Amino acid sequence: MPPMSSSATLKSFLNSILENPELQQAMQEEITTEQLVEIAAKHGHHLSVDEVNANPLWQAGGFKYLL
Repeated sequence: MPPMSSSATLKSFLNSILENPELQQAMQEEITTEQLVEIAAKHGHHLSVDEVNANPLWQAGGFKYLL
């Protein structure tokens, strides 16, 4: 299986947030982009700061609005 594109990795992480109460709680906190990348990595999702910063949802105030 080829590695996921960065877009697919970000989508996979966003789906994980919706399915994981621990991630949901982490996303409710005020976190930096760097902290988000670290959280994603702890859960097996390798994202870059640039990729997250380019995401419109993150630009609008973070992923806490997914919930």
